[in-house]
Amino acid sequence: MDEIVCANTAFRYWRCPPQVRDLYPRLPSSEDGWRVLAQSPFVTDVLKTPIITTTVPGGVNYHSGLRTTIHCDDASGVGSTLETAMNFRITNPLATLFTMARFVSPTDLVLAMYEFCGWFSVFEPTAAAEAELDKGKDAAENATTESLFDLDESQDEPQWKRVYARIKVKEQVNAKGPNGQNKTKEVTKLKGTSLWMRKPLIELRELHEYASKMKRRKWGMKFYNAAQMVTGIAASPLEVAGILLLSLPRSCGGAGFRNVYVNDLTPLTASAQNIAGQKVCYGDIVIVNPTIMKPGIVEIQGEVIHGSGAVLDHDAKRMTALQSMGYDVFLVTHDMLNDAEQLDAIVRSLCLRLKLRYRCKTKAQKTTEMELRANVLCNWLEIGR
Repeated sequence: MDEIVCANTAFRYWRCPPQVRDLYPRLPSSEDGWRVLAQSPFVTDVLKTPIITTTVPGGVNYHSGLRTTIHCDDASGVGSTLETAMNFRITNPLATLFTMARFVSPTDLVLAMYEFCGWFSVFEPTAAAEAELDKGKDAAENATTESLFDLDESQDEPQWKRVYARIKVKEQVNAKGPNGQNKTKEVTKLKGTSLWMRKPLIELRELHEYASKMKRRKWGMKFYNAAQMVTGIAASPLEVAGILLLSLPRSCGGAGFRNVYVNDLTPLTASAQNIAGQKVCYGDIVIVNPTIMKPGIVEIQGEVIHGSGAVLDHDAKRMTALQSMGYDVFLVTHDMLNDAEQLDAIVRSLCLRLKLRYRCKTKAQKTTEMELRANVLCNWLEIGR
């Protein structure tokens, strides 16, 4: 394909783990016709149609079920594009986000920015790709917390680490019941989720510098405003939801906390190091009252784990270590963030512990919070579709 893939189509490419991309053949040339190109496996499974591409100045616009073209000189330059191993050029992650601005809502743009700046990606393989991935599942399941972000220097593009969830299934046993039927037992297994861990695609500093540079371009103000809401480097979609619900102004549906830090490094005392087995800890969301220099730590607990349970054990030790040092640690789940009363109770408790003024939300602010909650606790697979 000769055109430069951008916007939502490029977003889906950057979400796809390298080990999944490697399962697919190269794309045919657009000279073979866009119908042939649209029927290639990687397009039908990952990129989807219509394929969004950029055009050169004065180029022809196409809008059909197979392709859509946009004019964006800033996204078609050499510095903004990369050559893939699949026989097409694509906008780099920053230019991809910028060209998405015209296609997605402001909230979805913020979520996409958090994903590209974060340690995670959201991708669901097809059944056929899943079967191929299962062949190397044992090695992935045994990944520990410490090795989660280790890179293989022999690879041009390191494979991403998949996140697994515990599920209970029934298996038959070699025994008969009183009525002659086969007995079953319930066992716990690990199932691959749509969450993957990888190094950030964009540095937070790069995003903000790029947003300032593009501010006066078409769609630039929308892009700039979205970038201002990205304040840290998150490790999961649930963390992002927690950050936005706690840090955004009350007029935007958030709790209005200031001095919010994401995955903030906290040195541990000698006794706390013995508990955690490490010298420092990272709090998921740290909220500080600078007047009394007292922090409150919000730990986001999802229902998924990395590998054999190492992360769950690690999180428990980390929380205990922080509590032993006098930190107020709040364990928050998806259901708690999704419930208005529970979220309000968390906000009230944080204000009490940090000696901050608590204010009840007005009816209008509660309505805005409900809308924000629905937007950030969404199905991340639907972003950009």
